[in-house]
Amino acid sequence: MIIMMLGRKCSSASLITLCFLIWSRGAAGFQVAQYNHCRPYPLSDSFPAPIQSRPIQHRRVLALSATSKDDKEETEEKESSTSSFVGLPSYKRIFFFVASTVVIWVSEPLLSLVDSAAVGRYASLSSSSQSVIQLAALGPATMLCDSTMYLTTFISMATTNKLARAFARNDVDDQVSTLSHVMGLSLSVGILITLLINFAGENILAAIIGPASTASVETTKQVLSAALDYSRIRSIVSPLAVMGLTSQAVLLCSQDTKTPGLAVLVASLVNIIGDYILVAKMNWGIRGAAWATSMASILANGILVRKVWQKMQRWKDKQSQKVQDIPFLSLPNRAAFISLIQLAGPIFFVLIGKIMGYSSMTITAGSFGIAPLACHNVLMRVFFFFATCGDALSHSAQTFLPGLLYRKKLHEEAISTSLTTTARNKDIESTNDDSTNPRTFLKRLLFFSVGAGVFNSLAGRYIANSAGGTFTTDSSLVALMSRASPFMGLANFIHPITMTLEGSIIAGRDAGYLVATYVFSLVLLLSQLRYRCSEFVAVYHALLLFQIVRIIQFGLRVWKRTSVSQKKLIEGTEACAA
Repeated sequence: MIIMMLGRKCSSASLITLCFLIWSRGAAGFQVAQYNHCRPYPLSDSFPAPIQSRPIQHRRVLALSATSKDDKEETEEKESSTSSFVGLPSYKRIFFFVASTVVIWVSEPLLSLVDSAAVGRYASLSSSSQSVIQLAALGPATMLCDSTMYLTTFISMATTNKLARAFARNDVDDQVSTLSHVMGLSLSVGILITLLINFAGENILAAIIGPASTASVETTKQVLSAALDYSRIRSIVSPLAVMGLTSQAVLLCSQDTKTPGLAVLVASLVNIIGDYILVAKMNWGIRGAAWATSMASILANGILVRKVWQKMQRWKDKQSQKVQDIPFLSLPNRAAFISLIQLAGPIFFVLIGKIMGYSSMTITAGSFGIAPLACHNVLMRVFFFFATCGDALSHSAQTFLPGLLYRKKLHEEAISTSLTTTARNKDIESTNDDSTNPRTFLKRLLFFSVGAGVFNSLAGRYIANSAGGTFTTDSSLVALMSRASPFMGLANFIHPITMTLEGSIIAGRDAGYLVATYVFSLVLLLSQLRYRCSEFVAVYHALLLFQIVRIIQFGLRVWKRTSVSQKKLIEGTEACAA
C-alpha cells in the first residue's frame, strides 16, 4: 500500500527488484570464477611467483575441464580457479558480472534520485516556492555528500589490490592485517568527512551555489540553509558509510556478491518507505529526505560491515596467536600507509578531477538562478543513476583484463626468446588466438557498453523529457529539463563506452597517460564552462564535450595497448629465418 501511494517513485524499487532477480539467477554461474577476476595484478615482476612458475599450457585446464565429466579434471578446474587467469570470459559471464555490479553500485545514486522525487513532489503540498527552493538545495547538498563519498573509493580500490595479492599467496596474516588497516583508515576518513561538512560545509555549499544573481538574497540564503541541513544530517553516518564501501570491496574480492546485493535492496526499500513517511506524510521536507537516506545507509552498511567482521573471524580461526590478536580496526604503520597511497594515488587524482568537473557544472548552473539549479539537480541525479552502468563496465575491465594483458606479455617475450622456428610459430599462433587476446575481450565488453549506452540514452532522455512531473510539479522546470534532455541523452550514450576504456587503462597500469588525459579534459571542460556558457543548456553542451574528448583519447590508447605487436612478430620471424 505504501509503495502504491508513492506513485511513480515505485519504478525505482521495481528496477532494483528486477536487477536483484537477474543477479540472483546469474550469481551461481560466475561466483566461483569471480574470486579470480578481482585481482588487478600489475604487469610487472611483482606478479605472484606461484603463477609465474606455472607453465602457460597448464592454464588451459579450466577450458578443458568445463566439457569433461572426469572427476580428476573437475578437481584440476577447481584448483586452476585460484589462478589469476582463467581464459577469455564468455558473453554470459560478462553480462552477469556487469549486472551484479550495477545492482551493488546503484545504491547511492538511487537514494539521491528518490530524495529528489520525494522532495520535488511532496514539498509542494505546503508551498510551491518551497518545493523549488528545496529541490534546488538538493543539488549542491547531494553533490557534496556523494562527492565526498566517491572520493573515498581510493581506499576500496587499494583494498582490492592488496587483498588479491594476499589471496594469491594464501597469506592469511597479510589478509587480516590489510583488512584491519583499511577498516581503521575508513573509519578515520569517515570521521574527517563528518567534521568537514559540519564545520566547513556552509562555506563549501556557498561556493557551490554561487551568487545566483537572478535570485534574491533571501532566496539564496534559504537554499543554503536547506542544503546545509541535508548535508549535516547525511554526514552523521559518514564513518559507517566509508566503512561500508570498503567492506563492499572486501566482499566482492572474496567472491561474495549476495551480501552487497542484499544491502542495496534493503537500502532502497528503507529509503522509499522513509521518504513516504517523513516527507509525504509528516511534511519534513528536505530534512525528512536526509533522515530517510541516513537510516537506509545505516542498515545497508551495517549489513556489510557485520559480514566483513564475520569473515575476518573465520580468517583468524586456527591461525597463530599473532594473527588472532590483530583487531578489527587499526591504523596502518608508515610502510603500510605508503603502500596504500602508492596503489591509489593516480586514481585519487582522477577522482579529484571528476569531482572538480561536475562541481564546476553545478556552480555554473547555479549562476543562472534557482530554477536552473533545481533543474540541474534533477538532470544530474538521472545522469549519475545511469552512470552506474559505466562504472560496472569499468570494474569489469579492471578485473578481467589484467590476466589477459599478462598472458599477452608472456607470449611476446616467448616470441623474442624462442630458439626454433616451430616454437616461434606456435607462440605467434597462440598470441593471435582469440581465447587469450585482450582485444577480443575488449570487443565483447564494448558490445555491452554500446547496448548500455543506447538504453541509458533513451531511458534518461525519456525521464527528462516526458517524466519531469515525477520530480516536480513546476511546469517551468519540466520545460527546462526537456530542453537539456537531448544533450544529457547523448552524454549517457557515450559514458559507458568511455568508462570501459578508462577501466582498461587502469587495468594496464597506464597511470601517467590517465592523469595527463584528465588534466587536458578538465582544462577543456572548465574553459567551456567559463567562456562558452551563456545559457543553462550550454552546461550540458560542456558535459557532452567532456565525454567526447575522453572517449577519443582513451579509445586510441586502449586500441594501441591491446593490439598484438605485429612489429615484434615480423622481427622475430625474420630473425629466426636468418
